Amino acid sequence: MSDKKFSEADAETLQAEVIWLRELVGPDEKPYAQLRLDVLAARDAALGAEAELGALKAYNLALEAEVTRLTRDFEWFREKLVGTARLLQQGRPAVQRVVGRLSK
Repeated sequence: MSDKKFSEADAETLQAEVIWLRELVGPDEKPYAQLRLDVLAARDAALGAEAELGALKAYNLALEAEVTRLTRDFEWFREKLVGTARLLQQGRPAVQRVVGRLSK
């Protein structure tokens, strides 16, 4: 007997939901189907955007690593150049001017 009451309650709940949906989209089920397709399309677009976000984050990390490497290489090169120029600076005034400009 309780199964029959449960079934009737389910039927009433489902009927109420159908009535609510019909009020929302009208008596025709085509708009409801279109809403469902729109939801699926929006979900697919969100998944695609999340995938693109992940790719852009990876690209950003690669760029940051490249900038760090280039900064390190630039500092090493500058130290070598200035160090060599300082050795040359001791001999010639023209070299002294160039070294003075580079070491600033």
